[in-house]
Amino acid sequence: MEPGIIAAIVGGSCALVAVLLSGLRVVREYQRGVILRLGRHGPTLDPGLRYILPLGIDRLTRVDLRSAPLDVPAHEVITHDGVPVVVGATVTLQVLNPLLAVTRVVDYRQATVQLVQAALRDVVAATALRELLLDQEAMREALAQFVDARAEPWGIRVTSVDLRDVVLPDAMQRAMARQAELRGGQTTASAPSEPNADGRQLEAVAKILAAQPRDVQARFLQALSDARSGGSTVVVVPLPVDLVQPLVDLQGHAFPALLSPEGEGLGGDSPAAGQGQ
Repeated sequence: MEPGIIAAIVGGSCALVAVLLSGLRVVREYQRGVILRLGRHGPTLDPGLRYILPLGIDRLTRVDLRSAPLDVPAHEVITHDGVPVVVGATVTLQVLNPLLAVTRVVDYRQATVQLVQAALRDVVAATALRELLLDQEAMREALAQFVDARAEPWGIRVTSVDLRDVVLPDAMQRAMARQAELRGGQTTASAPSEPNADGRQLEAVAKILAAQPRDVQARFLQALSDARSGGSTVVVVPLPVDLVQPLVDLQGHAFPALLSPEGEGLGGDSPAAGQGQ
């Protein structure tokens, strides 16, 4: 036998072996393999060393069966009482049917994220802001039921949907902070205090303010800026006593001078002089 023929036989045998060995696949314990054979679904492969038909006859897709948390990007929604809030969420899903997860949806993870975003818009739109902030357990149950019912045809089970971020508008945050400060001030004022405690506190505050006049002016300007942020507002600004006192003293000296006898004499000479003429 000629050497060329022997080399061709050996090369062909090696190529055939390589093609046959290319069909070996390893499926991990937490995975299942979905085979599409010539475009139609074939058997589902269990974990272990498995063999598929090479040369593109079989297409293997591995599906992870472990629970996977997915982050849903935060986006703005409007509550039932018309308050815009920015809400984000985290969804946990698990694949129950690998064949449906491959054949019914293009990307089941991305599709689940978009489904949760739609659920947030629908559920939050039917919920008041107070319920959204205080009763998040009911919100999680409503979101999980909404998403699970629509993801079931994909062979996916949604185990939980947790609200990650609930961001209120800046104006509402400032209003809530002011309300909390007022409540704290009312609580402090209603608490019993020892005699002369309020006077000592006012004296201490007056000393601090007198030592830091620039800080007082900065806080005053900040308070004016906050008052104007709410729209058209009438602001009454009290004038310092030191600024008004000179005007009061000048007015007090002017009125006695007009009513003094010298003033009357000056005013009475004119008619007498006129009569003498």
